Amino acid sequence: MDGLDLLILGAGLVVALVVGAMVVGRLALHVVGVHGDSMTPTFQHGDQLLVLRRWFRRRLRVGVVVVCLPPPGVVITDAATQLMVKRVAAMPDGNVHVLGDAPRHSMDSRSFGPLTPDLVRGLVLRRLRSSTPDGERVGPAG
Repeated sequence: MDGLDLLILGAGLVVALVVGAMVVGRLALHVVGVHGDSMTPTFQHGDQLLVLRRWFRRRLRVGVVVVCLPPPGVVITDAATQLMVKRVAAMPDGNVHVLGDAPRHSMDSRSFGPLTPDLVRGLVLRRLRSSTPDGERVGPAG
């Protein structure tokens, strides 16, 4: 193998690694928008959150913020998606109690009880974009 062959092989390897990382990232990470006021002041309506959708179960513990589905038969919004952003409050008997940070504006485990772990769809890693440039809420407090 001469220098040109090694260069082509190296470039091919780099491209394969980049494509592989993109595929794994696409499967594991997702962006979720916040709708409503149930998580104020932590998250505001319109915030965009980076969510880990795979390999998060071992990181699931009291205090973390998750994206989850409501129990069957519970409708939380008229939006196309029923995903909720909530904080894990307790994990008794293998189930997950989730609460909104703003109790007056939140439908959560106080309303529908604990969730089975399969309804938890991801772990919020961080806010990607705030509802306003400086992260402050504008308009009425809701």
